[in-house]
Amino acid sequence: MVLVTRKTRAREPVRRGISFYSGVERDAHPLKERKDSVKHKIRCSMLVVTVWPMLWIVLTAGVPFAFAQNFESFDFPGAVNTQATAINSSGEIVGRYYEADGIEHGFLFTHGLFASIDFPGANWTDVTWVNARGQIVGAYNTGNADHGFLLSAGQYTAIGYAGLANTYVTGISDNGAIVGDGSDNAGNFIGFLLTNGKFSPVAYPGTSIVFQEPTMLETGPILGDYCDKVCHGYLLVGTAFHSIDCPGTPGGIYLSAIDRRGRMTGQMITSDGHQHGLLISSGQCIAVDFPGSVATYVNGINPQGDIVGRYTDTAGDTHGFIAEHFAE
Repeated sequence: MVLVTRKTRAREPVRRGISFYSGVERDAHPLKERKDSVKHKIRCSMLVVTVWPMLWIVLTAGVPFAFAQNFESFDFPGAVNTQATAINSSGEIVGRYYEADGIEHGFLFTHGLFASIDFPGANWTDVTWVNARGQIVGAYNTGNADHGFLLSAGQYTAIGYAGLANTYVTGISDNGAIVGDGSDNAGNFIGFLLTNGKFSPVAYPGTSIVFQEPTMLETGPILGDYCDKVCHGYLLVGTAFHSIDCPGTPGGIYLSAIDRRGRMTGQMITSDGHQHGLLISSGQCIAVDFPGSVATYVNGINPQGDIVGRYTDTAGDTHGFIAEHFAE
């Protein structure tokens, strides 16, 4: 395991809900994850051709594989599981980590320092995205329901989709528009866009869908997942949905992020059952694997082409990673 320790300092408080720690080595522990949450589903990805508002772009070439020498692994101090979920243009990385008791917390990793993020009074906190302004979004649980949240200028704001039992926030644009999903008591999911205090549904049409999740929006387009018998990615531009699938991925694909250049990241499951990270660039689906890993997921990408995500090693432990200037 390679540990990222770009800078070390003693723990120091900064703002409510955030405390900084330096990166340190940790002992290996069994992986503990909550299995009943939608955010821990495996993800994959691709592109598509259409019928009316929907454009389907299915790549027909074989999937190329990318191996880079600039991968760096990192772990939140004392955590048994660390996962990076997003990176912004300033290089700030956010994500989630689990302690030995199985409790989930969010984190911010910047300038070599970790900051723990916990919504006040929550049973657990999950952090999913950070925009260029440093605004952070995610979800938290109060015991009987999940709620979304925004952390901006040190202040937490709860977010709830009216009429649904649970709300989960997955992305925030640089201008403050928020995307996420909500679920009813039957477990049906619907995506949403929140702008200027108003919720608008985001639902991929024409299929029997039991799960939908918009994951991030950059300068207008919304990226997400939808599942019928298998999961697919989608891109929503205006009112037109573009369904996305990669060749040789019978296990489905999932999309996690898109940058200003249209490069997308996520995960793809190939015909041999292997879980690869995914980069879609210049019309190609590229499988991304952390060296020596048994599974990789690419969650985020910034304008500089830095990618972040998580990987599972041969011992079954999950770690965060960054690969700088990977997508160029």
